[in-house]
Amino acid sequence: MKSAVRWVLPVLAAMLLVAAVLPALAETVRPLTPGEGAEVYRQKVAQMSTVECGKCHYEIFTSIRDQGGRHQLECRECHNKFHTFTPGVAWADRVPACNDCHEGVHEGHFPQCLSCHQQAHAPIASLVEADKLAADCGRCHSPVSTALQAHPSGHAEMGCSDCHHDRHGFKPGCNECHPQPHTPFKSSPECLNCHPAHTPLTIAFGDKVENLVCQGCHEDPAAVLKSSKKRHAALKCVFCHAETHGTIPSCQQCHGNGPHNPELLKGFGGCLECHGDPHGLTLSGS
Repeated sequence: MKSAVRWVLPVLAAMLLVAAVLPALAETVRPLTPGEGAEVYRQKVAQMSTVECGKCHYEIFTSIRDQGGRHQLECRECHNKFHTFTPGVAWADRVPACNDCHEGVHEGHFPQCLSCHQQAHAPIASLVEADKLAADCGRCHSPVSTALQAHPSGHAEMGCSDCHHDRHGFKPGCNECHPQPHTPFKSSPECLNCHPAHTPLTIAFGDKVENLVCQGCHEDPAAVLKSSKKRHAALKCVFCHAETHGTIPSCQQCHGNGPHNPELLKGFGGCLECHGDPHGLTLSGS
């Protein structure tokens, strides 16, 4: 009996001690009083805006602003993962791939986009110099390459970067190489009305071309036409020599069989036997 009492007393003492300590423990784990700046933590955390990205990435921000072109997008449009520097995460998993948006561009000929577009944030402005692209122009501009090969000319003997120098997309003025064309130079679009840039000898024109343009190369016929008092003198060269350079119409296209008796015409080799040069229409013997 004495042995049992000896064990009970220490147990009761321990229980009384725990009961005394519990209120103190409860006091230490109660919620802390919020600090003076606690209100900010009750706000909803919004995603970072492009302007906020620009505060740290200012050089990239200004590059996109000034030269980004169609890449003037919200940063998060492309960068849906960022500031991911966990060891073992590959760079390709941190930044977007060009073909995420531009799949199939250039028909798969140039898989290394940044080898030409040196700056992803300003892809057009950062294109390498034109002479470095020259060897591959035909891959993207195949219709132009085909036209040059099919229509030999001085232009076909030149490299693309001889004209399209400085940068991709640059178009020179015609008088850069042709300072004294056959007519007084006014503007490149006027030259291109007749001379397609890549097939310049395939001359085609509309009905608005003035005789002065033709006169630059065809001085003698132009002089005869200008001095004539016949009805042909009132016409533009392109009225008869229509659409394609070198076109020579037959008299019958406008005049049919003419005013003459068909029996009479049998004795002549053609209209010009009597009417002479069509630009002057000077009758034989007059």
